[in-house]
Amino acid sequence: MSARPGDRWRAALAARAVPQTILDNAPEPPSGLEPEMFRWRPEEDAKHPARPSRHRALEALPDGGSVLDVGVGGGASSLGLAPRVATITGVDTSQGMLDLFQASAREAGVAPRTVMGTWPEIAPDVEPADIAVSHHALYNAAEIEDSLLALTARARHRVVIEVSAQPPLARLDPLRESFHGTQRPGCRVADELCAVLAAIGLAVEREDVALPARTPNVSAEMVAFLRRRLYVGSDRDPQIVEYLQALQPHPQTVVALWWPGAA
Repeated sequence: MSARPGDRWRAALAARAVPQTILDNAPEPPSGLEPEMFRWRPEEDAKHPARPSRHRALEALPDGGSVLDVGVGGGASSLGLAPRVATITGVDTSQGMLDLFQASAREAGVAPRTVMGTWPEIAPDVEPADIAVSHHALYNAAEIEDSLLALTARARHRVVIEVSAQPPLARLDPLRESFHGTQRPGCRVADELCAVLAAIGLAVEREDVALPARTPNVSAEMVAFLRRRLYVGSDRDPQIVEYLQALQPHPQTVVALWWPGAA
């Protein structure tokens, strides 16, 4: 008998986890994501076609409506819904991200609310919204069923999430193996998430889109970010740069998933 979808999700998460010995011996503390890397820039946003996740959110969002954005980061998932959205509640574990989101929301003419905490533990403190979005924020959610059901319970009309088809930073797996000798199995993130949603009785719909191939970013900031993600010291920077420069531009497939809310 095959494992339940939620158990498969957790098994894949555990299989890709960084071994504790690597964490213990990291030359630098693996800091969180740098907020500035996630700043929403409307002028850049306008240069690119809207993704399916935005179209599906706008379909269900009434004029002057409200949005709950879980894992809000800098607000890129929800601020692009302006001017139709009036209020956005951003949930994040990083105060720096919430501060950045608040500033960008005010610049966009949107009223921001912020809640700091881990989803779904913080869900009881969050008011329902017309729609809920969560983009690229569920990859490490072990209790994935609870996270999805909590999103559903806080959305009046629709939940929209976006994920990569494959794990984020999966293209760095060969570099990680060369540094640490550890292999990380692949995982069909979107497929597994669809299976979980179906298993908990949610009528999920799906749309895939291939983003244009981009040349890898080899800025000093990106190299420092990846160094911490790879748990190595600055002496490895030349190898990281060489690896990034050798990577061929590769299209990334992202997947929009949406289903009715239940608030």
